[in-house]
Amino acid sequence: MSKWTSLLDYIGSHRDIVVLLSGGLDSSFLTYACFKAKSNVVAVTFSSPLMPKKEVEDAALVAKDFGIKHFVIDSDDLSVSEVRHNHHRRCYFCRKHRDNLVKKWMDSCFVSKNFVIMDGATDSDFSEYRPGLEAAKEDRVLHPLREMGFKKEEIRKLAREFGLSFWDKPSSPCLATRFPYGTTLNEEDLTRVAKAEEYLISLGFRNVRVRSYQRSVAIVEVSPNDVEKVWAIKDDVKSALFELGFLVVAVDLEGHKSGKMDYILKGRREA
Repeated sequence: MSKWTSLLDYIGSHRDIVVLLSGGLDSSFLTYACFKAKSNVVAVTFSSPLMPKKEVEDAALVAKDFGIKHFVIDSDDLSVSEVRHNHHRRCYFCRKHRDNLVKKWMDSCFVSKNFVIMDGATDSDFSEYRPGLEAAKEDRVLHPLREMGFKKEEIRKLAREFGLSFWDKPSSPCLATRFPYGTTLNEEDLTRVAKAEEYLISLGFRNVRVRSYQRSVAIVEVSPNDVEKVWAIKDDVKSALFELGFLVVAVDLEGHKSGKMDYILKGRREA
């Protein structure tokens, strides 16, 4: 039996499902699988200062395409002290906060107590530093993609084969990852980073991060193959980011690599 068939069977074994739809590849793929499994499913997306607004818009489009009811929950993640101060286990506290919000929302919206919560965590996620997954386990959130052994590249490959529009969407982790652990986060700085990345994406760059190791300092990361391209238009990039309020703009010569803030936490670089 293929992983895909096993996934549909797993989802189909649950009558009522709330799927946490972030708008990214993995949760969108899971939402599609829920649609194909014909389960009673609703999708929930969190609106937060930690996420670009476009992610909420993308999630809404995914739910609409599959005819799934979609709800947006406002999540003031910065009200959680450990999140606001970018604690190295920020993701744990953020996930506990959000799981609590969705459970309260479920209690207020549904008579049925049979609903289970599912997210798009994959087998690949469990090999990375993901404190949020500890919280999800405590809160009994199910990970169907992980249960079936799906890795990120397998999901991308299948999504392409199925003709899903989001198959090549780059990952977009929360905006707190652009700042060193221990940095006090605020909406102004988060919005500035989000707008800087939106600008670079508008130029055609795909894997983009604008890290801010110090306030008002922007370190631009693009795919390694695109470093020369962004360097060639450095004056335009510099001017645009200056207008957003950055005082120093630089390009990371290594290019984009996920988890760079964890280097500081670990005190070492990784190949």
